[in-house]
Amino acid sequence: MLPTRFYFSNAVGSVDFVPHAYVYLHWSGAPLSSGEFRALYVHARNLLQRHELKAILADHQAMPSAPDPADQQWLLTQWLPETVAATSLARYAALPTADPTRRLHTETVLEGLRQRLQVAVFSDLDQAGAWLQEA
Repeated sequence: MLPTRFYFSNAVGSVDFVPHAYVYLHWSGAPLSSGEFRALYVHARNLLQRHELKAILADHQAMPSAPDPADQQWLLTQWLPETVAATSLARYAALPTADPTRRLHTETVLEGLRQRLQVAVFSDLDQAGAWLQEA
């Protein structure tokens, strides 16, 4: 993966970016809270706007549990439409955790994202980054 620049972090994760390429969202492994989960995605949107980025690499390998259903719903019904309207976001690459019980990217969430974005799931950061830079 290309070197990233720090943008924002809280107890549950960080939002970094590859200049002129994509947002890199990743988790710390700490227990999730709704406020901190949502803050990461809000800061990801701010970063997309500020640097006119068009893609997100969401690395969920260290995610300790799946977000609450209410947070998943918020992601798809509020954050995603607002972000697509306010930014140039077009691609979303996901690296899910190996444990299916801890995944944000269930088929329901992936299908919701695919309604508005090009979405791909990877097991390797470099492959995900390369796919994001193809656009």
